Amino acid sequence: MKAHWIRIITIAILFLAFFGFRTAWAQQKRGPSTSEERARAVKVAHQLEEDPLAKDAKENREWVYKWIEDIPDITVNVCYDFFGTLPKPPRGHSLEIVNQMAISSAAFMIEHPDKAKDEQAVATAGLLGALKAYLSILKHEPDARWPYVDKVVQMRDQGKLDDFVSDTRRKCAQDEEEPDPDTIRAEAR
Repeated sequence: MKAHWIRIITIAILFLAFFGFRTAWAQQKRGPSTSEERARAVKVAHQLEEDPLAKDAKENREWVYKWIEDIPDITVNVCYDFFGTLPKPPRGHSLEIVNQMAISSAAFMIEHPDKAKDEQAVATAGLLGALKAYLSILKHEPDARWPYVDKVVQMRDQGKLDDFVSDTRRKCAQDEEEPDPDTIRAEAR
């Protein structure tokens, strides 16, 4: 009787392991984006820039953001320093605006494959998309002002956005290189 239960438990564990590995393998093997998906992502990105508070905006934003995370052929680097100190917890529409930068960056990379590796151009296009979404939100909700983003809009209007993007990208790169003081690291010599 004891051997019978051991066999049942072993079979159950093997069964679960097989399907668990199969599911994990299937998720890791997500292929490159399709032309239909890229077209949809670009369309959604521009819709979200124009009307980030539309009835279907949340679902569209979730789809495109998840799609960007899943596909192996388009990688968007996200640096939150373009928006100053993010409110914790997020307030108003701060998440929508910050996420729009990644979404607009991906759309730019799809629309301009010749500039997809130009990090300055990608970051600038992404930030412009986020600013467009921000200004669209303000048309519907004037109280949704974000003072730091207002300063970025002012820099855009004064022709200083390119320098701001360059400086912020440099700062983000330095932040990535700085080790986390709470992490123990072994150094190879």
